[in-house]
Amino acid sequence: MLKVEKTTTTQQTKKRTISGTVTDASDGTPIIGANIVVKGENTGVISDMDGNFSISVPTKKGITLEITYIGYKKREIPVEDLGVINIKLESDNEVLDEVVIVGSGTQKKVSVTGSITSVKGLELKAPSSSLTNSFAGKLAGVIATTSSGEPGAASEFYIRGIATFGGRATPLIMLDDVEISTTDLNNIPAETIESFSILKDASATAIYGARGANGVMLITTKRGQENSKAKINITVENSFNSPMRFPKFADGATWMEMYNEAQLTRTPGITPKYSQEQIDGTRSHINPYVYPDVDWGSLIFRNMAINQRANVNLSGGGSKVTYYMSLNVNHDTGLLDSPKLYSWNNNINNLRYNFQNNISYKVTSSTKIDLNMNAQIGNLKGPNFSTSDLFAMTLAANPINFPAYYPQQEGDSHMRFGNSYISGNNYRSNPYAYMSTSFKQSDENTLNTTLKINQKFDFITKGLSANALVNFKNYSVTAYTRSIEPYYYRVASGSYDPLNPTTYDLERLGTSGTDYISQGDIAKNSDRTITLQFQLNYQRQFGLHNVGGMLMYMQRDYKETYYNNPLPKRNQGFSGRFTYDYGQRYLFEFNFGYNGTERLAKGNRFEFFPAASLGWVISNEPFFEPLKNTVDNMKIRASLGLVGSDETGLIANSPHFLYIDSFSLGSVGFTTGEDWNTTKKGPFVNQYGVVNGGWERSRKFDIGLDLNLFRNWNITADYFHERRYNILIHREAWPESLGYYTAKPWKNMGEVSNWGFEFSSNYHQQITKDLSMDVRTNFTYTQNRYENLDEPIYPYKWQTSTGHSLAASYGYIAEGLFQSQEEIDNSPAQNLGSTPQPGDIKYRDLNGDGVIDSYDKALISEYGKTPRIQYGFGLNLTYKKFDFGVFFNGSAMRKIFVSGIHPFGETDRNIFQFIADDYWTEANPNPNAKYPRLGLTNSSVANNQQTSTYWMRNGNFLRFKTLELGYRFKHGRVYLTGDNLAVFSPFKDWDPELEWYKYPLQRTFNIGLQLNF
Repeated sequence: MLKVEKTTTTQQTKKRTISGTVTDASDGTPIIGANIVVKGENTGVISDMDGNFSISVPTKKGITLEITYIGYKKREIPVEDLGVINIKLESDNEVLDEVVIVGSGTQKKVSVTGSITSVKGLELKAPSSSLTNSFAGKLAGVIATTSSGEPGAASEFYIRGIATFGGRATPLIMLDDVEISTTDLNNIPAETIESFSILKDASATAIYGARGANGVMLITTKRGQENSKAKINITVENSFNSPMRFPKFADGATWMEMYNEAQLTRTPGITPKYSQEQIDGTRSHINPYVYPDVDWGSLIFRNMAINQRANVNLSGGGSKVTYYMSLNVNHDTGLLDSPKLYSWNNNINNLRYNFQNNISYKVTSSTKIDLNMNAQIGNLKGPNFSTSDLFAMTLAANPINFPAYYPQQEGDSHMRFGNSYISGNNYRSNPYAYMSTSFKQSDENTLNTTLKINQKFDFITKGLSANALVNFKNYSVTAYTRSIEPYYYRVASGSYDPLNPTTYDLERLGTSGTDYISQGDIAKNSDRTITLQFQLNYQRQFGLHNVGGMLMYMQRDYKETYYNNPLPKRNQGFSGRFTYDYGQRYLFEFNFGYNGTERLAKGNRFEFFPAASLGWVISNEPFFEPLKNTVDNMKIRASLGLVGSDETGLIANSPHFLYIDSFSLGSVGFTTGEDWNTTKKGPFVNQYGVVNGGWERSRKFDIGLDLNLFRNWNITADYFHERRYNILIHREAWPESLGYYTAKPWKNMGEVSNWGFEFSSNYHQQITKDLSMDVRTNFTYTQNRYENLDEPIYPYKWQTSTGHSLAASYGYIAEGLFQSQEEIDNSPAQNLGSTPQPGDIKYRDLNGDGVIDSYDKALISEYGKTPRIQYGFGLNLTYKKFDFGVFFNGSAMRKIFVSGIHPFGETDRNIFQFIADDYWTEANPNPNAKYPRLGLTNSSVANNQQTSTYWMRNGNFLRFKTLELGYRFKHGRVYLTGDNLAVFSPFKDWDPELEWYKYPLQRTFNIGLQLNF
């Protein structure tokens, strides 16, 4: 039996006294009656009414205290040379007592009435240097889309979809209470993140006032734990990346045959451009320099890139100081197969370093100072162009016009790139030369430092505390470029035998090429942010009444040097929160924000944004006791409130200062006089100030259910509705005849409705002693609609966007392909830039006027590229020392368009293989062909290049995102990971999530090692 001593135990021989306090780790409340014993001995003490204790321990080394209390996890703490040990116990009920990060504070999950999703940082870990690439399907309520697979590229993400068309639609992102950018977030390693919270409804975001309309992401980094030994964690990874679903193009001989066919099908009887002799020479590859057949994709892009990542972090603490330090290094290489011709290697080669240092010092028992520092350093090398431009060139450059380069000849000091003229002295584009002849290096530095002082005022009244925060964030980038003009050559006409072209002569194109590298000036840009914040908190329990409150003042000053902009952008505001619960059954919360910025005139700069929420924990009612063994927790919650956005109008290029009239002097006038020799000029109005301007406002409603079954199955479901109004827009309904010309007035009158529901489930089962299973699912559905666009009065209803989705697709309704000239003659005239022939696309005449023109464009789908549905599901199994995990994510109710893919034209563009495989021909007039009748020029095929249902595709997909297999040993773990393993979609031609010309997503195989000491 345990012999319990009184806390006034007299110190015995060779013993000393240790004192301290035992508190709840979630909210800091004292724990009464906790058992504190010396490990291996049978004596101990219990904590008193204030959680305090005092215990005698032997003076020898290796003494450890064991602390236990019903409902909390046991904790062991080495005594070492400590005299005061303050102990925080964590609940063993992770559902009811889990701590949730809320705006500028924390709450127990059981008492949260707002809609908040929270995950651990390691749940977002993926073999990628881009944290945001792992959002899709893992966070309920978040819609994330990827637009590029380029190393370091961030995904686009929205909380509960898009609810505005006037300004920023992405969420506010806060790192340890300080705003950061999407790029900053993207570079943070998952190992550094303790928790990742998504604030979705008005109750959760109201304290951010005019900045909370799009939701808020809260990232909390890890900290050291008091009275704990130093822990060292090391992770090293090496990944192998290969492009997925790279578009395929037709070979040279096929291109020439289809070119001839395009000539003849539009101009019968014309002599084909390419002879059979040329086609045969190209197909047989008799001489790749005389008869080139270039596969630009294979030539320019590698089959694999190899990347490395390492993370080292150290954490621990004593009774006074805790610390967490992390260093993360990412080395990413690209897929460009660039030759080493000059003094640079312009394949993508990025080195990124991320430092995180969090230090806490307890000055007194009631005063603590936190110093957080996040430093991001990037050294980025690559070509001086957008990779999308290079991918687009694989379409612009066909396989037969010229080879990528010619063999060097004796005495050459330069590369002989192939090329030819389009017309006159205008060269075509050689993607290989374009890739090889430029270089850019950028050096980026971000320093984000926060000093925070926390002071408890229990000596005034228990539960009262305050904190003050000052933050300095600075970003700077310097970049320089190098380039050289390439030498272009072509095979001289008549210099080879067409049947046996073993020899040929080259001629230089014009004066192309230089021998000297040019270097651009060093470009410098920077920005800096200073944030000040003061917060007063109160949290106390009176019997069954639990009362909490928070008041906060914040001001932010942001200044950038881009475009020589000397004026800072400033935010300032007060916000507050009041919480009350009775017996953890009846919950109430009120939040408000009173915020403003300098964009509006005095008197209009500040607005008040309130929100309230209610919750009922049904499972804590006495009548629910019989169901407790089945339903551990059941809570219904609802919220209603108003939040805002101070970045309204920016997408539509509204000015920063909305209240200022802008004029230009002497820029407009008239000419008159007898000989038209007199000109008079006067002022010109660029912009009229917005009268009584205000912020976008969002009225949000949410109702949700939190359910926990069998102590191992968590379910959350929410329905939400948002009405966004006061969106800043141009008065589009006002005609130019009113005399505003380009200075069309602005007004806060745009409106959007946005609604949907979301669901998440996490199930854990300990199947046997050695085998456990976790199953998780997330599902998000969002839908939006324009309510007021101030549209002009259109002749036909189908031309309006009001009442339709923000992502809706518009164009012509295709009715298949014309099958005969008779059908064309009996159909409405299609005045779309070319004369239709059999095999061309036929469109519907919506207004019945006998003509197909812009009046016949209409809504062709309520869906667009941004999905309405996003979901994810995964399974984790652990058996003894082995672990196995899979995860899938998907997007649905989504449409994409096949665009920018048309062959030939004035620049002799390339041909996609899917076109070569299935196009309409006179010999095979397939009415369901993937591509209509061929043609060479815009004047013959403009009819077929209109946006229409013919080019619209089902963009739904399911992605096999992750597979991981690991093995744990005494001090670590080794694992293999596959990422982006497969994608299943009705669309087969390239990755349905990307445009064809974007840097492709990669299939990644990763091997990693984790060590823990």
